Amino acid sequence: MKRTILIILTLAMAAMVMTGCGASYAADSATVASSSFYDSDFGWYDDYDVEEAVETSEINPDTNSVYDDSDVESSSRKLIKNRTMDVQTVEYDQFVADLKSYVSSFGGYIESSSESGNSYYSSSLRYADFTIRIPADNYDDFSEAVGNIATVTYSYEYINDVTSTYVDIEARLTALETERDSFLALMKKAETVEEILQIQSYLTDVNYEIESYTARLKTYDDQISYSTFYIYVSEVRRISTEVSNPTVFERISSNLSDNFYDIGEGFKDAFVWIVSSIPYLILVAIPVIVVVVIVVAMVKKGKKKKAETEE
Repeated sequence: MKRTILIILTLAMAAMVMTGCGASYAADSATVASSSFYDSDFGWYDDYDVEEAVETSEINPDTNSVYDDSDVESSSRKLIKNRTMDVQTVEYDQFVADLKSYVSSFGGYIESSSESGNSYYSSSLRYADFTIRIPADNYDDFSEAVGNIATVTYSYEYINDVTSTYVDIEARLTALETERDSFLALMKKAETVEEILQIQSYLTDVNYEIESYTARLKTYDDQISYSTFYIYVSEVRRISTEVSNPTVFERISSNLSDNFYDIGEGFKDAFVWIVSSIPYLILVAIPVIVVVVIVVAMVKKGKKKKAETEE
């Protein structure tokens, strides 16, 4: 009975280490590091230094974690890069082909895409959006390449520095793995079914935490190694040229140019509509002509009959 109580107390202390977070977690880890699992009846002694699994024992007061920002060089930071770009192009098909070619040459892939616009019933201008993953090392080169094959009208870059969280998760994961090894060692020393079941219960909780932290690290690794681009492309008939801080005459010239262009496009659209609608106009004109001929014939017949009656 005495042995069982001692083992349960030891496991309870380990559970307190698992359920703690932030500063409590690091402090409890240091407590466990200075303690040992010992039982005079069992005659065994195991010393597990959990503190060695944590890279630093000092707590960052800002993040309440075991991460020290000053210890990480800028080149070793964990950065998640994202960029949103709105682009316009006159050569829509060529742009899409070039974009896919660049994605392949830079070692990336298109995660999702959608295109709308041109169809059998409509020939309106097309637009599309792409979600693209590019290796982080090619982030700047790919951004420049997209700008060279289209006109960028909007660009937004968001960089998320997850170094603190990443290092903290690594330290906690290492401590959890050390904790798991401690429970496995206790399992070998257990002699009763009750002790084995109790240790297995704690092992289940530890393994769950390990899997959770491991999954988070994998997600971060994927986001860090591959940057994400959100590209929205619109097909236009003419690329607008904007001048920064234009003068009055430049504004007048720009507006006149736009108005003349719109008028010209309006005439073109009207001409295209008339010519392309000739088959429908013919179908409508045939019954109209037939009706007109019948009406004219009836009018002539009526006049002739009236003239005969008068004579």
